[in-house]
Amino acid sequence: MDDEKYFLEIIRPLFTDWSQNRWGIEVATSPDQALEILKTRPIDLIVVDVNMPVLDGGQFLTLLTRRYPALKKAALTALATEEKRSTCLANGAELFIEKPGTLEGLKSAFAMLDELVSWKMQPGFQGMLRRVGLQDVIQMECLGRNSSILEVNDQTVSGRIYIQDGRLLHAVAGSLTGEAAFQKLLSLPGGAFQLQPFAPPPARTLDGPWEFLLLEAARVHDESGPKSLEPARGQESPPENGRTVRLIETLICSGQGSPLYQWKCPDAASRVELLQAISHSAMQLGQLLPLGNFNRVEVQCQDSRAVARTVPDRLIFVRVAAENATPSP
Repeated sequence: MDDEKYFLEIIRPLFTDWSQNRWGIEVATSPDQALEILKTRPIDLIVVDVNMPVLDGGQFLTLLTRRYPALKKAALTALATEEKRSTCLANGAELFIEKPGTLEGLKSAFAMLDELVSWKMQPGFQGMLRRVGLQDVIQMECLGRNSSILEVNDQTVSGRIYIQDGRLLHAVAGSLTGEAAFQKLLSLPGGAFQLQPFAPPPARTLDGPWEFLLLEAARVHDESGPKSLEPARGQESPPENGRTVRLIETLICSGQGSPLYQWKCPDAASRVELLQAISHSAMQLGQLLPLGNFNRVEVQCQDSRAVARTVPDRLIFVRVAAENATPSP
């Protein structure tokens, strides 16, 4: 989609020839024409010019991500800036390409687009949030030390979580970024997600162990609800007490208490006993009193904080300390 007709007249025959007629190319000079094409026939990839009148490419990418979450998207512009790149990637584009001015540049752009359109999602890495929890997907990616972009969409918000080598790097959800965006996405009651190939995020906004970030998202959701996650306009969500946290130990078990992952856990057996006791007590309290879910215990120590959380298929224990604290033995 490009409002410059001559550019479309140049690339259509070139890209068709370079693809050896594998590509069926439709062209549009405005967003309404592009939407009409998407309504009438299946499209695998859309290339959007960023500098468009009335509705610019960044806004149009947001609309496309909400209406067609499975559609692959690339942004193209003659005036590339870091701000435009960040906006387009945050709004759903998999690629951000500066509009080439030479034949060799067009060939390079075609090669990148061909790679994107040829990439196929692996079976099993897409689903509905009501069937597979986002926490489960994030845990699998982090435990496997994978690199990917987790795209999340529902009727109200679209977002991305960037994971590299099992580390959470960046999250964006609408106008939110960082932990506020991460917590917003994990609080969604339903929607759809897809794992996309990894690309570097526009910024790094998440720091700390992924286990702690997941537990913090669960705590904020349980205690405050989704509405309290969005900071006031123009303000960033600051780290707790202005300090980052450092992981001391972590343990993740199955619902039956079998260790699945542990790191620097000096006494895993006692931690498992604690988690099972919490799980048993939670079940008893739930039967005796209609007080809601009791599935989390938090202990504030002199130099650290321990969090134990139980869900039907996971038992999790994490102990963290402020960056400038020295943990006791």
